[in-house]
Parts: sequence; C-alpha cells; structure tokens
Amino acid sequence: MGGAKPRDTLLIVDDDATARQVAQAILSADNYEFRQASGGEAALASIAEREPDLVLLDVMMPGIDGFEVCHRIRTAQTRAYVPVVLLTALDSASDLARGLNAGADDFISKPAPRTELRARVRSLLRIRRQHLELVEQRSRLEAFYKQRESLVRMVVHDIRSPVTACQLIASSLLGPEHKLSALVRQDLETLREEARRVGRLLEEMLVMARQEEGKLSLSFERVDLREVVTETLAALRHAAGARGVKLESELAASPVWVGGDPALLRRVVDNLLTNAIKFSPHGKTVQVTVGVHRDKAMLEVLDEGPGVPEEARSRIFEQYEIVKMREAGGLQTGLGLAFCRMVVEAHGGQISCLGRRPVGSRFRVTLPLATQD
Repeated sequence: MGGAKPRDTLLIVDDDATARQVAQAILSADNYEFRQASGGEAALASIAEREPDLVLLDVMMPGIDGFEVCHRIRTAQTRAYVPVVLLTALDSASDLARGLNAGADDFISKPAPRTELRARVRSLLRIRRQHLELVEQRSRLEAFYKQRESLVRMVVHDIRSPVTACQLIASSLLGPEHKLSALVRQDLETLREEARRVGRLLEEMLVMARQEEGKLSLSFERVDLREVVTETLAALRHAAGARGVKLESELAASPVWVGGDPALLRRVVDNLLTNAIKFSPHGKTVQVTVGVHRDKAMLEVLDEGPGVPEEARSRIFEQYEIVKMREAGGLQTGLGLAFCRMVVEAHGGQISCLGRRPVGSRFRVTLPLATQD
C-alpha cells in the first residue's frame, strides 16, 4: 500500500499577525500545511529554504513590499511554478496592473471572502500540481535520453571494431595478389559494402542520439553540392553495378554553394542513393540532379523502383517507420530517411518524397544557398 499523499504547503506572508491567523483559519478546512512569514525578507528566506506550493502575499508591508517579493519569486530558480495570490486592501486598476506585472496569479481584496479564497487557492494548487507532474516527466525523459545515449555509444563502440575488421579483411582479400574466382570476388565485395553500410548506420544512430539530446554540433563551411554528389556517386558505382543499376547525374554547370557540414551532407546523399539503388530493379537507372531553383539549392534523387505509396510519403521520414513498398516484397524502414530529415532540417532545408510517372520515386532536398565570402 502507498503512503499518505503529502499535503500542499501554503506560505502566508503578512506583517499583521492577526491577518495571518485569519487567512490560515479560513484555509484550514482543506488540510494544508501552513508556514507564516511576517515580512518580505522572511518570506524570501523561507522560500529559499523550502519551496512552498502557494504563496498568499500581502502587498503593503514595511521593508520589501509584496510587489517586490512577487517579482523576486518569479525571477528565482524554483523546482516548479509557485502560484502567488496577492491579498490586499488596495483595489485600484493601477495596483491590479502592477501586481499582475510583478507575476501574481491572482489578486483578492481584503477582507477575503471565505468561499472565494478557498476556491481560488484550490484552483491554483491544481495548476501547481500539473507543473510538478511536467517537471517529473521532464526529469524522467532526461534520464531516459541520457541512458539511451550511453547505450548507443556503447553499442557503436562495441560493434564498430568488428565491422571495421570485416571491411579491412575483405579489402585485403580483394587485393591483386589473391587469385579469386569471379563469384568469390563478388561475394567479398558485397561483404565489404554491407560492412560499410552497417558502420554508417552505427554512426547515424550516434548522431541522431546527440541531436535528440541537444548535443549535435555542425561544422559549417561553404560546400559545393556538386562535389558532394560526385564523390558519393564514385563510392557507390560498384554497389550499383553489382545490382545491375545504372547511375546517372545531371549537375549544374557552376558550383552550387551551400553552408553545411560536409560529412553529414555526404551521408544524406549516400542514404538517398543507397535507398534508390536498393529498390531499383535490375537494368534500371538511378538519376541524381543538382541545381538552383527559386534561390534554393536543390538536390533530387530519382529511381525507377516500385515507388512509395502516396499515403506513406509524409511519414516515411519518421524514425523506425515501416512502409510497405508498392509491388515489392521487401519492407523499408525509416531510420536512414529519418537521419536525412534531421540533417537537412538542421541545415535550414526541407526534404520530401514525391511520386514519379510511370513508376519510381523522387526524393527532393532543398537547402539555403551559402552567402558570398
């Protein structure tokens, strides 16, 4: 069985001891825990020592008045939002405005009607409890993200070494000094490419975990998008050839400068081209274009595969989303595409999936053009 629910704590601040006792007597029927302070300085010291759930605050006090106390409560670091009710004989519009500008949540004129005071305190305490729940949820989420990032780092660290070893061994065996049949050589090249793909996915997991934790830092520089595409195409030509897929490019005649992180932009292009190759039938063509359209850099990757169903085009960029490809037996997960969206949006751009006639998909990336030096 759980313990008793903790009582809400009310801090009553007034330089008049009788007024404090009257307010406590009115509110005692609701089973609160009470603390009292005879002035502004004592109130601030009490709050600093232990945060109350609500402050019932007189305005006209010697020393620090209620307006200033309220202002200091609002600028202090508190665990959660602390409601403040100003209880005073002042009733002019200017006093009301001053109290609200200081951060008060409510303004009740003395003498406070019993029923009204109890109702308003209960209402503000509900808001306080909601804030506390949000604080607790945020704390749990922060702990979860921290644990997840640690797990991702551990997984990446533990798997990176054997994956790298597979790549190096495959590359070594593919050296000219080894006499291999065409079939064995093809298998080794496939092994090396798959190891490279796993290594890339591991790195993307780490980057996405950093981004969600708010720790992703981009190394911005002026990048010619044509060069990014050219380098990526060169790295993927063997993989495309092994699947019988032709790669074509149509690049702008002059540099298309964007401000961005070159390594992450290469991964975006790599992911889009790898997906296009993966879902292209033997003998088909994957085309990539780079140009400028409406004062934006535009990159498009077009394939002749089964295409993404129209109803799935908006959600295909969600993490771990699974989409049934039209007329294809395979399933496509959205982890790589989620990474692409994260990187593109971090660069101030947009990514979208469009249809293509008669068949195929068109993935479009737009990025802001880099400013001139």
